[in-house]
Amino acid sequence: MLSNIIKQVSSKFILYGLPIFYFLVAISFYLGTYDSAQIKITIVQIGGIALVGSWLIYKFENNFAYNFKKNIVVILPILLFLLSGFFSYLHSPYQLASLNEFLRRIIYCFLAIIVIDCFEDKKNLKRIVNFLIFTTYIVCIYAVIQFIDTRYFPAPPAKGLDPFVWRWAFGNRIFSTFGNPNFFGDFLVVMSPIVLALFFKKKSFHLLFLWLLIIFSTIFSYSKGAWIGLGVGLIVFVFLFIGFILNISKHKKVILILLMSLFTISVVTGGILFQLKKRPDSSSFRIFTWLSCWEMINTHPVIGTGIGTFYLTYPSYRRPQIFFIEGMHNTESDHPENEYLEVFYDEGMIGISIFLLLLFTVLSIGLRNLYYFRKNNYNTSSLSYLQLGFVSAFVAQLAHDCVCVSLRFVSSGVMLWLLIGSIIAVAISSLNNKEEVQNTIVIPTIVKRVCQIIILLMCAYLIYIFYGYFKADEIHSQGIQSSKIGNFSKAINLYSQVIKKNPSFIMPRYFKANNYNDRWISDDPEKALNEYNEIWKLAPNYVQSKFLAGLVYTKLIGYFNNQVNICEQQHNEQGKQQAIKNRDNCFKQALNYYNQYKMIDPIFPQTYYQLANLYAQAGRPDLAEKEYLEHINFPNKLQEKPHNFYKEDWKQRRKKEYAQTCIYLGNLEVLTNKLDNAEKVYIESFKYVPNNLEGLKNLALVYIKKKDKEKYKEVYNLLKQHYPDNSHVKQMKPEI
Repeated sequence: MLSNIIKQVSSKFILYGLPIFYFLVAISFYLGTYDSAQIKITIVQIGGIALVGSWLIYKFENNFAYNFKKNIVVILPILLFLLSGFFSYLHSPYQLASLNEFLRRIIYCFLAIIVIDCFEDKKNLKRIVNFLIFTTYIVCIYAVIQFIDTRYFPAPPAKGLDPFVWRWAFGNRIFSTFGNPNFFGDFLVVMSPIVLALFFKKKSFHLLFLWLLIIFSTIFSYSKGAWIGLGVGLIVFVFLFIGFILNISKHKKVILILLMSLFTISVVTGGILFQLKKRPDSSSFRIFTWLSCWEMINTHPVIGTGIGTFYLTYPSYRRPQIFFIEGMHNTESDHPENEYLEVFYDEGMIGISIFLLLLFTVLSIGLRNLYYFRKNNYNTSSLSYLQLGFVSAFVAQLAHDCVCVSLRFVSSGVMLWLLIGSIIAVAISSLNNKEEVQNTIVIPTIVKRVCQIIILLMCAYLIYIFYGYFKADEIHSQGIQSSKIGNFSKAINLYSQVIKKNPSFIMPRYFKANNYNDRWISDDPEKALNEYNEIWKLAPNYVQSKFLAGLVYTKLIGYFNNQVNICEQQHNEQGKQQAIKNRDNCFKQALNYYNQYKMIDPIFPQTYYQLANLYAQAGRPDLAEKEYLEHINFPNKLQEKPHNFYKEDWKQRRKKEYAQTCIYLGNLEVLTNKLDNAEKVYIESFKYVPNNLEGLKNLALVYIKKKDKEKYKEVYNLLKQHYPDNSHVKQMKPEI
């Protein structure tokens, strides 16, 4: 009796829970957390664990070994990929970071196995598809709302048609419930062939309408990767539909394939080229990231560095051009914009070979199954059309993931493994093998119950942990708000709660350290430095942590300088010497961390400015001058090997920064009475920002010192011409 109840409950939970799981992953978002997609991650973590746990409990009651024995050929590549992830996790140098990605690998692989095992029945497969169709309607309708909102309503903070605070988050690009146009595009890439296949089977207008909504949404996501995936999916669909479904002559098939392929390639290529012209940086960003990733791969080409560790080691390999392209320094690239490169980096030749074997196996099964349908005149059956949609979607997503990181995000990752499971499930279902097989291994009832209780307890524990991750993200958002209004004590307390709930979350440690740095009371410097050290155990080069550690020591130099003065006034020689010793140690540490950060981010101007100031204060203007010149001249190195495959005058992207560095250098030269050098660099600043106010004012002072009346008058006239209302200019005399 109990056995039957367990079978029924676990079976129903799987058969209905899995479609609902996919529905919720696609449509859910929550703007109360730091990451609006954290709710999707939590659903995958909690829902995935619940589904895997239910399946394991079910299998203990119903032919546990039979499924693996019957389908070992198709399941083995999935298990090998799971094993590859486990091996990669074991040798990872950052196991806390690797654990999150490995747990997702477990969930993904088991999702595919569950679909293969429990959704062979056509009715169950159609239930999943129907849920996906309903889901696609919801996300596309919201996308249309976003489209109208960004075209015909005022920009934030004014209210618009989209009621949520994230409206216009990507300008006029629509992203629906996915929080990112690229991830939304990935979902559309998958659903386009499936919906199209169902339309050709059912000839239902609502499916054609939905497919047009998908095309519309894909276009206005402005995701070039999605356009590539959509185009590849359509071409594959045409090939397979004409080759395996339509009953027409070979001559007509060839003509149709050529015409449809030519049309699709022309339209998609035209759209991509148009977008590349509008946003060329997205392609150059990917190229530089791929080059960096290839260098990372070569460090451990056989076994890889460790699953999920890309973002931890990437800062040491990131090309400087990325900073010019992004225009920011405090961001972190989590992935290399190419799934195959990331698997290669994570798991080496072994892992990428297994991954490609898995993909080849699944594609081979799908194509052979379509051939089976054709050969046996089942090519017009509903299963045949489902397989057509699944295989086309599978190839489309794989194409999309050559230029995007979407598989590393749950909303897209779960879709790939659904396709893997569904393609195999359709193939198994088409064989119509319904024979009942008894358990080959008889498990004693007491053993089954103990195992099932252990599974329940493990699932409950993991669900508790993952719910804590969700709460951590919510609290993290609150901490950021407290930081923004200057309530550092409250923010620090909130970040501490986040770290306790999710020890692998690096960002709250970083923000906590920065809040100590900003608050700067009592022992805050020591606390900040301790927190940075904790960060470096997890991520050695996290964002700007090395620069900020240098800033802590720079501030401490000022503190100990003040202590030296106090001790001198009090005639405390011992205290003075200790303060000098502490100051000198802080000086060395500041130099150390600034130079470390300069190696990570060689174009951040503040690093050079801080170093120059330290050297100037230490009485070494020659070294200060060297720092300013190094900043100005660094972009020239990007015109040399190995950086010169892509040439650009990178200084033009940051002209104000280089103009400012010239001015600071000129000021230093004035202080050291090198007036000719000062004149030269002030004039050089005009190459970046013509006739900038500060450069002209300082140049005028140089000419006053040099008593060069003619040149002073030229500068004076320029100042009067360009800045007649400036208070300083008004007070200047026309002659010296």
